[in-house]
This record gives sequence, C-alpha cells and structure tokens, in this order.
Amino acid sequence: MRVPLAGPYRPWATLYRLPDGRLVWCLRCWEVDRALVRCVSTDVLRTFAELNRLPTLRGELDRLVAIALGSDVVSSPSD
Repeated sequence: MRVPLAGPYRPWATLYRLPDGRLVWCLRCWEVDRALVRCVSTDVLRTFAELNRLPTLRGELDRLVAIALGSDVVSSPSD
C-alpha cells in the first residue's frame, strides 16, 4: 500500500505479522541521503489517515488488515 506522506512522496507500506500475532506496517522513508525503515502499528496509520482526512487510505488499510486477519467481512473505502 502507498502512504501519501507529503506531496508526491508516497512510500510503500508493507504489512507483516509478528510471531505473536501482532500486525506491523513497515515504511521505507528517505532521510536526507539514505532510506530508513520505520515500523508502526495499524493504529498509528489509522490515526494518520483520520487526521489528514484520507478516507481512501483508511479504507485500504482496513481492507488489508481484514485480509491479514482472515476476516470474511471486508469494508470498502467510502470517499
């Protein structure tokens, strides 16, 4: 999933399931002259989407988490 951080800068976020079952999103962000991997929880990305009024991002986030958790109910984004 692409995360719109600033203008055209949209790093990829990859969802990982940890051995204890937790879900973690890792983003490869540029810092001056090199890429650094930043890992955050689903709640952090949900808050980011809500604060920045990004309903499509929130919907995609919820859809991918539902798939990762094996849920049959997948909500569609509402713009």
